[in-house]
Amino acid sequence: MTITTERTTTPACAEHDDLFQSPLLEEPALASSVELRRRQVLMTRKAESICLDCPLMVDCLYRAVAKHDVAGYCAGTTQRQRAEIRQHLGLRVDPEDFDTFAGANSGHQIDHDEVLRLRHARPNDSLESIAQRLGCSLSTVKRHLRKARRGEAVGRPAKLSSIVPTLEQVLNAYQQVVARARPSQPTRRAA
Repeated sequence: MTITTERTTTPACAEHDDLFQSPLLEEPALASSVELRRRQVLMTRKAESICLDCPLMVDCLYRAVAKHDVAGYCAGTTQRQRAEIRQHLGLRVDPEDFDTFAGANSGHQIDHDEVLRLRHARPNDSLESIAQRLGCSLSTVKRHLRKARRGEAVGRPAKLSSIVPTLEQVLNAYQQVVARARPSQPTRRAA
């Protein structure tokens, strides 16, 4: 379902923001109870159906795979599926740098080891005071500490490819990753 005016087309997901912004559509967190898991499956199926019927699906899929690291359920795909599509394409899309966008830092990279060193050297300091010392946001400090707890790699890995994939390449990778289990698949629609 989309609302079409003479000037714009509103994406179907915007008309169903309560569904698409639900924490139950986030990954990898699976619902803890059987009832919540059932609701999660039903919500995912409904979101998938809305996406597949949307005339903006193909453009949305391309942008969510090749241009932006979108969070949550988007373009009939989960974050994990989009990551797998990018892997098939040999593509890396860096997440948005919201700290710089919001003016929380000047765009300089925060040294991961420095965050850990300050936290270790001053265990009683608040995370906010560490952020102030580093000239970054509180969320940046928290993100670095979470990565350290999880043992994740830090820093920005080199791009796997500097070549932007074509729409056809993205659709082919989508077919390989997602559509093999679906009866209907997005097709290229005329603009």
